[in-house]
Amino acid sequence: GALLEPRLLRLLCVVVALQALQQLSGINAVVYYTPTVLKEAGVPRLFASVGLDENAASLAATALAYAPRLPAMLATISLMDRLGRRSLLLRFIPLMALSHLALAASLLHMASASSALPAAAAVVALCGYGVAFSLSLGPIPNILTSELFPMRARAAAMSVSLAAQFVCNTAVGAGFPALRASLGSGGVFFAFAAVCAAGWLVTAVAVPETKGRALEDDGGEGKTKAS
Repeated sequence: GALLEPRLLRLLCVVVALQALQQLSGINAVVYYTPTVLKEAGVPRLFASVGLDENAASLAATALAYAPRLPAMLATISLMDRLGRRSLLLRFIPLMALSHLALAASLLHMASASSALPAAAAVVALCGYGVAFSLSLGPIPNILTSELFPMRARAAAMSVSLAAQFVCNTAVGAGFPALRASLGSGGVFFAFAAVCAAGWLVTAVAVPETKGRALEDDGGEGKTKAS
């Protein structure tokens, strides 16, 4: 139906790409496997002085890494209205990529490290990734989907974009252990950084701004050019 109109089909490709990039940037690998990754990064060394065993140390570090995400999510509401959706993506997707690179480097250098520095870097990298994700690819794909499409196509567009999100979510969650066994944890996070770089390019080239647009607007006719 309406989604086959050329303009709406183009927008559908954009939001499906964003939903796919949201998941392929590694969020669920981080969510599901943070304790495992932190243990591999040597986090127990950070907590050895307080007597925590490996599992307890990994869980404590996971809680520490996740703590900044809540204030970041709250800040997103204000920042989206002040800066715009596209602007937040362009500002914070690079931080996601840098966080992945830092985490990958800490994992690769852990084997030869004699200090707890790589472990500390891994915790900071996960904090940075979580904050950047919460300010960009976390909420914005769904928000853009609701704002870009006219009422006659909005429900169908949301269904298709969420289906893409679900498929990629499942693929990352199920595939991460195999990728980790094949590439090593460091290699997988380098790949996630590359996905983030691709996400930034997609945003720069194809994602329009919807700041100030009411949901009742007819999908912003004539306003889909990235700016």
